[in-house]
Amino acid sequence: MNFNYLPRTQWKYLQYLLNGRQLQQFRRHINHKSRPVAVAAATNSHAEPHLFYNIQPQRCYSSNESGKAARQQLERLNTAQNSDELLDLMVTNEREFLLPHIVQCLSLLWADYKGLTAPAKVALTERLLQEVLPMLEPHIPFMNINELSCCYLYLRKMYVSNRESPLEQILLRALHLVEITDPASLLPLTALSRLSVGINLEREFFTPLVCRHFVPHLQCHIAACKDEEQVRLLATSLFQLHTLIDAELLAAYKERVKDMLQNGVLSSETPKALLKILHMLNLPVWAHRHTSFIREIMLSLAPCLEKLEPSDLKAVCRTFLHHQEPASLLQPLKLATETLLQVEFTPDALSCAVPFAAPHQRDTYIAQFQKLLHSQEAWELPNASSNFFSVLRTLKIADIRYCNTYWSTVVDELQSTAEEQMQLRFLRHCQRYMNFNNNLGGTYRHLNVERKLSQMCMHAIEYDVAGRLPSKFARLAAFVIAYGHTPFAWKKFPNVLLSKIIGMATQFSTQDCFLLSRGIQIACEMRFRYEVPHLVGMQLSTIDSVLVACAERHLADSLTSTELGLIVRTLSHRKSLKNTVSYNQALARFKTIDCNDLNSRTVREMAYNFNASHFIVPELLESMFCYVAQQHAHITGDTVEKVLTCSYNLGYTPENLEALDYAALVLLRDFDYMSGLSMVQACLALCFYKTIPEELINKVFCVKFIQRIEDEIHICYSKAVYPERVLNLVMQLNRTVCLDLPEANVPWFQQNYVEAQLSKKPYFPNSFSTDVKALLRDLLKDENYFRCNHTTPYGYQIDFVIHFDKDKKPTPAPPVETTMLDRITKVAILLLRLDSFCENDLTALRGPESLKIKHLEMMGYKVLHINEHDWNSKYMLAPGAKANYLKCLLQIAH
Repeated sequence: MNFNYLPRTQWKYLQYLLNGRQLQQFRRHINHKSRPVAVAAATNSHAEPHLFYNIQPQRCYSSNESGKAARQQLERLNTAQNSDELLDLMVTNEREFLLPHIVQCLSLLWADYKGLTAPAKVALTERLLQEVLPMLEPHIPFMNINELSCCYLYLRKMYVSNRESPLEQILLRALHLVEITDPASLLPLTALSRLSVGINLEREFFTPLVCRHFVPHLQCHIAACKDEEQVRLLATSLFQLHTLIDAELLAAYKERVKDMLQNGVLSSETPKALLKILHMLNLPVWAHRHTSFIREIMLSLAPCLEKLEPSDLKAVCRTFLHHQEPASLLQPLKLATETLLQVEFTPDALSCAVPFAAPHQRDTYIAQFQKLLHSQEAWELPNASSNFFSVLRTLKIADIRYCNTYWSTVVDELQSTAEEQMQLRFLRHCQRYMNFNNNLGGTYRHLNVERKLSQMCMHAIEYDVAGRLPSKFARLAAFVIAYGHTPFAWKKFPNVLLSKIIGMATQFSTQDCFLLSRGIQIACEMRFRYEVPHLVGMQLSTIDSVLVACAERHLADSLTSTELGLIVRTLSHRKSLKNTVSYNQALARFKTIDCNDLNSRTVREMAYNFNASHFIVPELLESMFCYVAQQHAHITGDTVEKVLTCSYNLGYTPENLEALDYAALVLLRDFDYMSGLSMVQACLALCFYKTIPEELINKVFCVKFIQRIEDEIHICYSKAVYPERVLNLVMQLNRTVCLDLPEANVPWFQQNYVEAQLSKKPYFPNSFSTDVKALLRDLLKDENYFRCNHTTPYGYQIDFVIHFDKDKKPTPAPPVETTMLDRITKVAILLLRLDSFCENDLTALRGPESLKIKHLEMMGYKVLHINEHDWNSKYMLAPGAKANYLKCLLQIAH
């Protein structure tokens, strides 16, 4: 028997290694030949079969009268009013109480424990230690697996420590029974489930070692699985023992569940079993490989959503928001969460309802958020700060009063709750603050939060075991790097951070590297935006070299699309790293990604990475469009918009245009659920492909939608960026529809906006345009023959415009825009910067530039373009090379 308290990854579990008593237990049980004291009675197990079954001496009553007395004792237990009365019964009737009575009492105590206050729970646990455990200990050698599992689970849930001798004996005996019992005899699945849950409570054990004998039993139970209860218990066991579960075992379980779904054994009439399956499949280690099955389970739950218990409905909501599919649940979940909020007015219920809210419901939800935010009872609920933060971000609340109230309460919580420091729970606030501050464009800061969290992070880094674990240290260091509040923060990062980053470099995961780079990005944006001190510059160079080395190490391994995306984002946070070989290698690795396991979440992540990096991988983009075509009934409009925007920005046209028709159908279906910005971006992409349906044009270009855009601008929290971005995209969409789809009869109503933008943005020539202008002046002999920075009627900017008459000779630019009837040739010269092309293909023009060239040609221009990469090449450095290049271009033009 090999039994251990080895830690998993959390820092707090290392405390067991410092306990002398535990070390003695390790030594006692480390040898396979040693036999724990608690199971000594079971050594000759085959000679005494009654020890492992219900045929035990303690359960055999000598007469009908004694049996009747035992039943009366059970009835007395069941009629007890509270936990104190139960315990008093046990103490006063200790001699009369048999083992079934004790087990029943623990079950009833747990049911009562869940409704107690925190002080009452502590008091009950203390009484269990003093009164129940001594009473239970003599019975342990004679308990069967069901009784062992019941006692262990209930005692652990009531926070009786594993270090208590009776509890240790119970677990050792239960594990021994699991080990020696033939799997074919099918140990009770309820017992296996209870044990797996109890062992994983507080994660005090190394599960793969302690539970290694559970897997053969689970295999046999999967093969014999026939009903809802077995499915539910198996799902619980697989969830708790996921570190031991291989793909083959999980596939066998999935096949059994699929058969039972087809046969009607599992359906909306069995929601508990389906929810347990859903919970198990959502584990991050394998959720991305089972998206289609998760979707099938959620669709099976659709008919009973409104009948689910609140906790179950919340779980379904979070699953949907994580996977962003199936789309058919949008409306049912919206209705169900609105009903839930009426019944249960809590931050948790509000956080589930808000993501499904229509724009006109926003003010109502903000009023409810404000009421809960100022409620002390609401803050005392479990995970209140997490739920409040979710609502704050989802509603995009920019009112500084609400933000200050939330973060001030978080500071109070940090100062008053010792667990925040002991269990590193404050790290959740660190991550939330970094994301929240980033969403507000760095305009909002709560210095008290930053100061308090920085102090807690530095204390953990310097004096806690967490500072020696790479996964924890990266999260701690990222916040300190981002916001400072340390000695000499104005000129350098703490030396301890640099020494630990260098020392742990070979142990950082992709997630750790991403967090560190995010901290650096925030620091450079908010602390060192205008000037980087010399010491900080040296330290940043050191961290950059560590991140590059980590990226190279990870690129040598096999990576999922998510891990690869994290590497790309890590390197893209720093401009100095975007020119490294590692960054280009990471982008090139996208070509090796397996497209068979795509899901909405993966598609959105890839679209983000391709958009941010301007890197084009035609195979992956085509697979994303295939996913849209195949799963159009299940994916949401937001996912479709991400794919369309990505492909448009990269200038990629799908091979099968049928996917674009499906995309348009999804946009029409989810029109009311999407933000105005997302809808405008998607419509612009469809216009680029000339596949936008007339119905969608009519829905966008109407007073109701324009008012919707204005409302979004009014409530947005990034006033410096969002309004300008939305209005510019609306202008582009209006222009594209007018030029490409004149039959839609949409008027051009953006001229005032174009003129206003021109007046706000003065023209500043760069070296590229200045160089070309000087050569054109020398070539044409007169500066009046060309116009710089010309604006067309539809708001396009042209770097240089040259007019040629009918004899193909340059002529002075006319005061107004000419037409083809004037028999004047208009030549537009566009200076294409490096970002006009895809990052990995300098011949692949991106979508906006291609659309611009097409529209200028429609307006009568002959378009020439000069590539910045070619212009600055070594060939062009030869004397007269650039002048000859321009001569050739103009000869081609006329």
